[in-house]
Amino acid sequence: MTTKRKRSQATSRDGINFVRTLVERHNCTFQEIDLQNDLGNDAYVEFVVEESATGCCVALQIKSGSSYRTAGGRYGFQSDSDHFEYWASHTLPVLAIIVDLETSRAAWVDITDHLRRNPAAVKEGPFSIYADQDFSEPSFAEFRQHCLAYRDPYSREQNFGRALDAFADRADDERCFDGLRALFAFHRQQVATWYYLISCLSNFQGHRVLRPLVAHLCHIPTHGDIFWSRQNIIEEEVRQEALRLMRQLFDRRDALTMLSVIDDAGVDRGTIGQAVHVLVDTMANVPAVMESIAIDQSQSERVRHSAILFAASAAQWQSPAVAIDLLDRIRASIASDDELRAVVDWLAGDLKQHGRVSFY
Repeated sequence: MTTKRKRSQATSRDGINFVRTLVERHNCTFQEIDLQNDLGNDAYVEFVVEESATGCCVALQIKSGSSYRTAGGRYGFQSDSDHFEYWASHTLPVLAIIVDLETSRAAWVDITDHLRRNPAAVKEGPFSIYADQDFSEPSFAEFRQHCLAYRDPYSREQNFGRALDAFADRADDERCFDGLRALFAFHRQQVATWYYLISCLSNFQGHRVLRPLVAHLCHIPTHGDIFWSRQNIIEEEVRQEALRLMRQLFDRRDALTMLSVIDDAGVDRGTIGQAVHVLVDTMANVPAVMESIAIDQSQSERVRHSAILFAASAAQWQSPAVAIDLLDRIRASIASDDELRAVVDWLAGDLKQHGRVSFY
């Protein structure tokens, strides 16, 4: 028996792709959500203006199909009190986009604004929302400008506390991720944001938000594949203080937490492994910490493999000879593991032949 994909799933996918295409055509960032629950959002958009990220992020509900078009040609959808409460308390502005695939048209509505204007509706209804604003190539600048008006109110202290509360709700994956996105989008120029994220890292071992947390943290040491310009970079004073906190606070437990997110793509440009690498390099005494993990038989082979790579990479900055000596010690401790020995031999060979190792 074959498994058939429901038509509604294909329609939903087409609607998401419609919105993604238009957003990315205007050089803005579209991030689809895979942490959804029955109340969850479909995507986040962070806006870019003239190649500079604005730090303004909104959550999107994306509805697809002709069923959202009324007999009079108006677009809308029916919700309920649970959804209204969720959206009213959200740490990000929430908007809905309805995509009519039959006509290749779309319309949007600001849910956050709707609920603020009609607070009684959260409990009492009506729970209908209508989208009357055009979402298209010619009108995208107007949509973006509307959303950018949220930068100031959502950067204030009150919303900072709400974002922290959401991020701390580890039992709710999506609310936790919403908090992370709000902290990064609207509060990344505050040292307190980075102190909280750095201090909490190891508490997210095995959590679904760990991978995006690592991806956000790597903006502090930065690497060549992160898109920044002079207009959107984290303020240098803030970045340097956050970097100091990483050097001071990251320990072996944090290193193990970070190494655990490296996947089959390994350590290469554009991978989560690259993000982990730049974070590991902020630690004090990287070679010693990575060596201790590499020879720790209680850790997975993938974690130990990555630790060997990072140990050699960090040690070579002292000298190739120091890195080779480190690899010799590791080799002696993993004599029974042929795959890890092969990694050690490859790295030692490159150091002897080229005087350095590189993964990029």
